[in-house]
Amino acid sequence: MKRIFVFSYHGKETYQTGFNRLQSIAESLSASYEVHFVYGNRNKLERPIKIKGNLVEIPLNYTAGFFHNIYKNLIESGRRIMAKLLLVGYYFFTGREIFDLGKEFNKYKKKTNIDLTDEDIVFVSFPSIAIHNLGYALKQEFGCKLVLDYRDPGVFGYQLIEDNKILSVLRKFFLKRIENRNMRSADLIVTISDSIRDFFPEKYRDTVQVIRNGYDIEKINFNLIRHHPITFKLVYLGSVYNDQLNDTTLFKAVRKFIDKYAIQPQYFQIRFVGTGEAPRLDDVIKHYNLDPYTYVTAKMPIEQVYSELYSAAMFFHLKYGSRKEIITTKQYEYLAFKKPILLPVNDHGDLEQSIKKYNAGFVCDSEDEIVDLLKNMLDNHFNGKPCLVHRTENELYELSRKFQEEKLKALIDQL
Repeated sequence: MKRIFVFSYHGKETYQTGFNRLQSIAESLSASYEVHFVYGNRNKLERPIKIKGNLVEIPLNYTAGFFHNIYKNLIESGRRIMAKLLLVGYYFFTGREIFDLGKEFNKYKKKTNIDLTDEDIVFVSFPSIAIHNLGYALKQEFGCKLVLDYRDPGVFGYQLIEDNKILSVLRKFFLKRIENRNMRSADLIVTISDSIRDFFPEKYRDTVQVIRNGYDIEKINFNLIRHHPITFKLVYLGSVYNDQLNDTTLFKAVRKFIDKYAIQPQYFQIRFVGTGEAPRLDDVIKHYNLDPYTYVTAKMPIEQVYSELYSAAMFFHLKYGSRKEIITTKQYEYLAFKKPILLPVNDHGDLEQSIKKYNAGFVCDSEDEIVDLLKNMLDNHFNGKPCLVHRTENELYELSRKFQEEKLKALIDQL
């Protein structure tokens, strides 16, 4: 049986979409291949490996040290830009990342005598160019097939969501040559959208394959999707980045809506599910006196996240600054849960197109438009006419991660 090595920079403890997606890909491919799913962990794990059929999970603990501790302290204190600058500075002077999965995997190889062959396939996913570099190094050493995966455009497109302008310029200046080297070496390049594919250099563009994000169809019980009779829940899923809070139109509109119609908190709630620490979001909530109406949960396993979505009345996005090309996993999850989606400020890009394509909700352009929409939705909700968006079984399947993984498997089979 052929082997595939899937590498993830992040581990389970982060509850990140990127990790969940790679774990799902690994599980799916294990139906046909022997899959070694290798991922980094910042928290020490007792159990070294986990075996399930053809799937071997290998969590590797990142070696703690001086720079690791500084990075951790910066992240925990909310100074994410400083933490990113530390990563870039460390990479510039050492050629490695502070959390170096390649280094940890080399230690694992020596301890276990595991070697790759030219029959093996290596699947490495961006973000973290160090993971792409690991894939490149393994191909050079063993002659294995290399699959580069991009959840965002790397050095070729928009400023990454957690980068400032200086950091983005430095990243592109120092890493472009390496990224081109990795792409020349790849046997297959995949990304999550047509918009991101269009960012790639023209000589690669036609060969880049699109494997979209999707929701986890195995973890949703569609029979539990329901109307909550007491509270209208306006729900946001996942992390909130500072760039998403530069435009506070939604929060202003919600405050105006509450004041105009004397809405009480037991009847209307804004719920940020699986968001985790977000100091700037807390500041915005307090600034508009929305504390009694707002609930922000910690990051959590996807099963817990989904359980929070069943009784939503409406989902919403916060656009990513001036970026038009971001289509997140949460959009597919919103579509799967069959409730209307609100894009309070038009991104004039992928989110708007997806909502319109699937007739999935509302794209607004002003505070008053949002206020009127919320009033109409709230009235319908409490008059026994809650909004539910119909989806056929075929639509639900095609929106799922499983459908996309079948397309990915067909591409990998050709290798």
